[in-house]
Amino acid sequence: MQIPPFFQHTQHVTGIKSKAPEPERYPFHDNDECPIGQEIKQSGDWKYYEPHSIAETRARCAVCITLNHQAASKRSS
Repeated sequence: MQIPPFFQHTQHVTGIKSKAPEPERYPFHDNDECPIGQEIKQSGDWKYYEPHSIAETRARCAVCITLNHQAASKRSS
């Protein structure tokens, strides 16, 4: 089932003078049945995926891709 895309978002805890490291580029999830996406949503460590430039583009979760292909093939059968 398609849902609004989201990705894991972990804030790095830094001191006042220390610079935050580059964030890890987690893939986005857009299938409600994805076990990885469900785990991330339950952790509360996520936010919606709304890229505003090409530089903000993230890879799509491989499990979500597989689940969407399986759902599409079931509908076309």
